[in-house]
This record gives sequence, C-alpha cells and structure tokens, in this order.
Amino acid sequence: MLRNKQEKTLTITVEELDLEAEQNQSGRRPTNPDQEPPEQHTTGSFGLTLDNLTPQMARRLRVPSGQSGAVVSDVDADGPAAGLLRQGDVILSVNGRSVSNASDAAAELRKVQIGHLAQLRVWRGDQEVFVPVKKE
Repeated sequence: MLRNKQEKTLTITVEELDLEAEQNQSGRRPTNPDQEPPEQHTTGSFGLTLDNLTPQMARRLRVPSGQSGAVVSDVDADGPAAGLLRQGDVILSVNGRSVSNASDAAAELRKVQIGHLAQLRVWRGDQEVFVPVKKE
C-alpha cells in the first residue's frame, strides 16, 4: 500500500464472527435513531407473539439469505400453539401463502376460521418444517 508516496505494510488479522457476542448486543438500542423497534403482533387465537425478522435475527437463527418471515417471540403456554411452535421459529408461510413480516403472518392467521388448521411452513434450526396448528 502506498501512502504519501511511501510504501506501508499493514498487518490484518481476520477473526471468526462471534455469534454469542452478537446475540448479547441485540438488546442494545439501534445505532440509527430513525430505526424503529421491531413490530410486534399478537395472535390471540393461536397464542403467539410475532416479531419482524431483522437481518441480525436472520443471521442468528441461520435463516437462508433473502428469506423473509415472522419470528415467534413468545408462545402462550396454554394456547393452541404450545408444544408445536417455539420461541425462535420463523414462520415463512401460512396455508401456502408466503409472509414477509409479522403483520403479514398475523393477517394470514386471522383468515383461518375457528376450529380449522393453519398449515405453517416454519424455519427451525437449519431446516424447514410444516406445523399444523388448530385455531381456537
């Protein structure tokens, strides 16, 4: 590298990304003051609380690049989704309709009639799974 017409030698150290440290930083305030906190939606008849999937969450949850969805942030222990869905699951589609955020997922879940199943395509761990949940 040349700087001020003198050759300079730089030593660069490449380190592995520390996902635990990134997870611990997720509680910090956004660096951009215009950035809003994640949008949260409750689906009372399914017992779920959903958040938008942020790029940081997507990396932490190992969601494939470019995939959108809604993150399950809470599951009511007495709700119909208890034991079927868990915190950190990412809802990718509801009854075959892809969802891009928590609002989309909540809207699709509202369309399901009481007593009927919602077929959810969910990203869990490192794979897609299908989870049927009955609306109560």
